[in-house]
This record gives sequence, C-alpha cells and structure tokens, in this order.
Amino acid sequence: MAENPTKSARVAPAPLFTAYGENSPFAEAYRALRVSLFNGEKSLRSLGITGAQPRHGSSTTAANFALIMGETGARVTLVDADLYRPSLHRFFDLPNTVGLSSVLSGEAPLSDVLQTINPPSQMKLLAGGPPVYNPAPLLRPDRVKTILDALAEQADLVIVDLPSVSAIAYTAQLAPMLDGVLLVLRAGTEPSDAERLVRRRLKGTNLLGIVLNRVSLRGSDASPYRHYADLT
Repeated sequence: MAENPTKSARVAPAPLFTAYGENSPFAEAYRALRVSLFNGEKSLRSLGITGAQPRHGSSTTAANFALIMGETGARVTLVDADLYRPSLHRFFDLPNTVGLSSVLSGEAPLSDVLQTINPPSQMKLLAGGPPVYNPAPLLRPDRVKTILDALAEQADLVIVDLPSVSAIAYTAQLAPMLDGVLLVLRAGTEPSDAERLVRRRLKGTNLLGIVLNRVSLRGSDASPYRHYADLT
C-alpha cells in the first residue's frame, strides 16, 4: 500500500481512502489487492487481516479493503476482533458501546450489535465492544465458530481485523478458523523476521499473502519482499 501522507495519531486512525478521492493511488492500490486476491480465491467467504507488529496498519487495511469490496455491491461485514483496543468504529464514526465482546459474553445477541456503514448501506460493522481485560475465557472455539457462521450467512464476505499476530496470542487461535489471512507488514520490516513470524505463529493458517504498507511512492521498497508472499 502506498504511504499515507497524513500523520497518524494513536487516538485517531489513518483516514480512509475516500478522503483522497475514488481515483487516488490509495484507492487503486486497494483495488489491485482485490483483483489479485479474488482471482485466486473465488470461494473466499471470510478473510482475516493481521499486522506483523502493532501499528503496521492492519486496521487501516481492513477498513479500506471493506470499502473497496463494498463498491462492487458485495455484502460485507467488517469485524473488529481486537478485544483489548478496538478501533474500527472510529473509522466510520460509529459507537462502540456494544460489539463482539458483548456477543461473546452473552450480554447481547448478534442481531442487536451489527451496525450499518453508510455509504454503502450493504456494509455492516461488528465493533469490538467494551474492551476486555482477559478475553481468553470468552474465545471458546465453538462460540467463535458459531458467530463466524452466522455472519457468513448474512454476507458475501466477512473481514476480520485481527490484533497483531506477534503481540496477541489469540490471533494465532482465530486465524485458522478463517478461509484466508493477509499479513500486513510496514515497509522496512526485515523479510526474514516476517518469515520467522509466519512459521511460528501462523502455522496451519491459509496465508494468502503479504500486504506491504507505508511504501514510498518514489522508491522500490517492495522489492526485498517479493519472495515472501507465500511463506507457509
């Protein structure tokens, strides 16, 4: 992905590509990702996106990719699975009073927590919900699978924004439950570090490829990573 020229802050995620116009290089980069991904994975119904490290841009990638899929008319549900520090609701100026943590804990049914993203109206957001100090007891595999199956029945594609795979242990638990996963790397990350990370934490996951984020438009920063698109 091209480098976003706007300075990011911890309290405010980077803007969506729509801030630069539908024909901007940022929008085209996400369209290129859509084409390359779905040319080979036409049956993909659920997609996880995780960062190699915190602040590598996985949430920005998930939000923008959801919008790019939405412009095709696809019914997309975007899920914030970061139960420690949910952020996707801020991208769309939506509340986070209830969300995934509420469903997992049994405090609210799934049907009551899905929010509509406008535009496009066929897009839904399952926010992270109130942060959880220790989410491990909530993440029972059978419970998570039930939620994912229910979401898949209502959408053409479910995009799950997973916490950084290097920082949060449960990402390695959730990733194999999805049809495929993209790993987001910030330009400048050593390719060898990415390879070790994938082999250690994403074993058994259908890793579809790597999204290189914050690449200079003037350079060729992507060249060292060209052999690391398939590490499994």
